[in-house]
Amino acid sequence: MLVLSNLTNLLSQIISLPALHTAVLFTPAGQLVTFVSEPIRPKDEVRIIVGLSGEVWQETREQGYGMVDSELGRIVVVPVEDVERKPGSTAEDPLPLMLIALNSDESMEWTELQAKGKLVATHLARSLSKYREFLVVRKPSTPPTTSAIASPAPVRS
Repeated sequence: MLVLSNLTNLLSQIISLPALHTAVLFTPAGQLVTFVSEPIRPKDEVRIIVGLSGEVWQETREQGYGMVDSELGRIVVVPVEDVERKPGSTAEDPLPLMLIALNSDESMEWTELQAKGKLVATHLARSLSKYREFLVVRKPSTPPTTSAIASPAPVRS
C-alpha cells in the first residue's frame, strides 16, 4: 500500500537548501501526488511547476529526462519507471509510473540535479512497480470513424 507520508518523507530527504528547494511527485497526466518545498510555496506555484514539467517531459521523453531553465529556476524531470518491464508490455506503452520534478536555483549543477532525480526515481520504482495496473491510465483507443457516422446528412445519388 502506498503511504503518502512516506512518499513525502522520501522527497524531503533530497532537498538540499538553499539550492535544491522543491521536489514534486506527479502522474504523467499532470495530477499532483505530493510535494516538498523549503521555504513553503503556495500550492499554485507547485502546480505551475507540474504544468511546466509535464510540457518539458512531453517534448523530451525520448532522452529519458527533461530539463528547463525558467523564471522559477532550474527544473529537471525524471520518470519513475518499472524496475523491469513485465512480459506483454510493449514499447507502445512508454508511460512511466510517475514523474519527479526537482526545482533548484542556478547554483546547482544540472548533472547533480539529474543524479538526485534518478536516485529517488530508482528508489520509488521498487515500491511503485507492483502497482502499475492501478497507477498508469492508458490512452483510450478511438474507434475508426466512417463518413456515415461523422455526417448525419443522407447520401446523395
